[in-house]
Amino acid sequence: MLSAKKQLGQGSVVDDCPRIQRRRSSTTQAGTDDGRGENGEFAVNIHNQWTQDNRQYDQSSSNAPIFNAPIYGGVHNNTQISTLDGLQFLYHHAAMGALHESEERYPPALCHPGTREVVVSRIVGWHFDKDGKKEIMWVHGPAGYGKTAVAGTIKEKLDAMELDIDNPVGATFFFWRGSPERNSPARFIITLAYQLAQSIPGLERRMDAVIKSKPDIVKMVLERQLVKLIVEPLKSLNCLSTIPKRLVIVDGIDECINSDRESRVEKKYAEDQEHVQLRVLDLIHRLQSHRLPLTFLILSRPEAWIMRHLKSDAFRHAVEPLNLYELGDHMNDVQRFVRAELSRIAMDHGLQGVDGEWPEERQLVLTSEGNMLYASTVLRHIDDPYGDPRQLLEEIVASSSTTNPTVLHSNPFSSLHELYRQIIRSCPARNRSLMIEVLEDIMCMIEVASEDYPCEPAFRALDRLSGRSVGSSLKALRPLHSVLRVSSGDKDLPICQLFIHSTFQEFLKAPHLSFDFALNINGGHERAFYSLLKCLAFVTAETVGTKTDEVTAFALQFWCTWWLTLKARLKSKSSYVRLMQKVIALDLTACILQTYHTLSSGQLYGTTCPMWAAFSQVRNPSTFFVENVKCIDVSECAVTLFIADKVTLHWRSSLNNAFTHLVQAPDSSTFSSTALHTIGRDYVVYLNEVMSEVSWREHELVQALGDSKPRGIRLCSGILGRLYDDSDGQDWRWELLGHVYAHHPTLQKSYPDYPVFRSIAFDVGMEG
Repeated sequence: MLSAKKQLGQGSVVDDCPRIQRRRSSTTQAGTDDGRGENGEFAVNIHNQWTQDNRQYDQSSSNAPIFNAPIYGGVHNNTQISTLDGLQFLYHHAAMGALHESEERYPPALCHPGTREVVVSRIVGWHFDKDGKKEIMWVHGPAGYGKTAVAGTIKEKLDAMELDIDNPVGATFFFWRGSPERNSPARFIITLAYQLAQSIPGLERRMDAVIKSKPDIVKMVLERQLVKLIVEPLKSLNCLSTIPKRLVIVDGIDECINSDRESRVEKKYAEDQEHVQLRVLDLIHRLQSHRLPLTFLILSRPEAWIMRHLKSDAFRHAVEPLNLYELGDHMNDVQRFVRAELSRIAMDHGLQGVDGEWPEERQLVLTSEGNMLYASTVLRHIDDPYGDPRQLLEEIVASSSTTNPTVLHSNPFSSLHELYRQIIRSCPARNRSLMIEVLEDIMCMIEVASEDYPCEPAFRALDRLSGRSVGSSLKALRPLHSVLRVSSGDKDLPICQLFIHSTFQEFLKAPHLSFDFALNINGGHERAFYSLLKCLAFVTAETVGTKTDEVTAFALQFWCTWWLTLKARLKSKSSYVRLMQKVIALDLTACILQTYHTLSSGQLYGTTCPMWAAFSQVRNPSTFFVENVKCIDVSECAVTLFIADKVTLHWRSSLNNAFTHLVQAPDSSTFSSTALHTIGRDYVVYLNEVMSEVSWREHELVQALGDSKPRGIRLCSGILGRLYDDSDGQDWRWELLGHVYAHHPTLQKSYPDYPVFRSIAFDVGMEG
């Protein structure tokens, strides 16, 4: 029970709030039982009101990025345990795209028949070895040597063996930097637990009991999840020592690059990725240390920090290293693969006189230096339905033979990088500048969009924003079919899957590798954001609530996210002033309102929530356009400071006007549940900042909550319900609820269909 006079951070005293009593068991318990009765109705109403139509943004069922929760595993528990068994619960929170058999990875990478046989045999032999075997095998090798293909082949080879046990591979997790649910450890433990529950008899029932007793397990730190979901249930099984060992395959640890920490925007990327990769290794080591019936196959590039960690005293007695680069006959593997593919290409293209070895075949194998990625890229390049494969191969081989040997052999990837340069040079010179511009746009888009945003609408929107004719982007990229999936015919191909291999992205970003073809990613972001602002200039009070065209809907979906990405990279003060002058000229109130309206329009693609960047990725929403902008220097540039103050004032005023309008306007009932959920979430986040002001009681947002008009009461009740549901340990929320009810006690009587008002009244000591 809290005193009526509660001290605020600024020293003010609350002298008009009723006595707040935290008696929430009546509604909370009902919400976790069968959902029936008056109080049960409250729990169901609140949850349904926010999530019924919002599968797209409900983290329990979404593959979207999980923000603001890395310390607790990064997963929000929105699932009612009473209606789901433990396995279903884990399924809702697992990264299903990380499984070997997932649709996202189809077709899975496998070794070409007859290749990598030495490596595969070595790994299989290690798994079945029972005499003094180390429980972790680390397979490492450079990019392009087929680590992921080896992992997939091991999975399928073990599954195909006639063994005494089902599911010899207990779990798989394929990290991938292009997918927010697979480039972070947030769902790692949950995903392993989900698969192990199905692989090991008796484990599902024990996990089910844990989940029903601890439904908040998905919010706990990953180390705690590991103990509660895997270690303790496994140790509770009878005859643990007699259970056959299952293999756990974890591929691409170097692809785990995102910690999902709240402060990640401020952190150095390299430091962040090192930390998170070592954390995954430590989680695997913890599992191994409990002597469970599990062995672990992990695969990655030999990054210095990974190698140093695995050679430390804590790991070296448990880890068996395997250097993929040194094991096996790579040249013979490439030769076998090239021979088979050239035969297929000859048949597909109806080529005559090339039934046997092609003239340039041996040179291609030699130039590859055993790198399967090099060979497969060349083969994709010549497998062009609009070109002559023989001539294309001849040009590639001839170009490589004239390259300076010093450059060609300067590092393990020199041949591959030179191949990338050759592929770009082979494109028509008149289209090359357009190609580079489109590649910049696409690389920037990948950084701001959700992993499931489809290529087709992205290409259309980027063409229109850049003033290009629709279709010109795709046409400019078609000559790059060997490194980009531009001829797949899949209209729903996610933009993050456009690049066939990450080495081409890395090549384009590095000027010392790509030379004249290097991309200016920062310039691309600035150009794209300015184009978005130009598009938003047509959003006015008169257009709010109307259906927008596709490019405006695109601008509304990404304007906040794009600024979040750009502002930490912006180095030019003049560029900042230029962009912010454009923002100041906008009708930001109309832009905010129309952004929320797009959530109800069905015009958005992917799972990028339009306004999350302005509310979830800054300390205070009102400072969104100035916080973390590195080029702002108060002591040196008065003009920059003046613009920063002006845009902050404009943005804050627009937020106040937009939210007040949303709560009080008679047309708020036109919003979908998805939009209401998002508005309510953002409103509450902004209230947190408002409550830090001494005069918060007079603030228009606080006043608006009690002055809602009849058709705006649905949003108001949702906001108050959100404050109420999440108020434990947050005194400012209780203070605000008490103040609103003290000044507007008729809310309950005026709107009897919304039990949240009765529940708030009960808890602030005014029931009856």
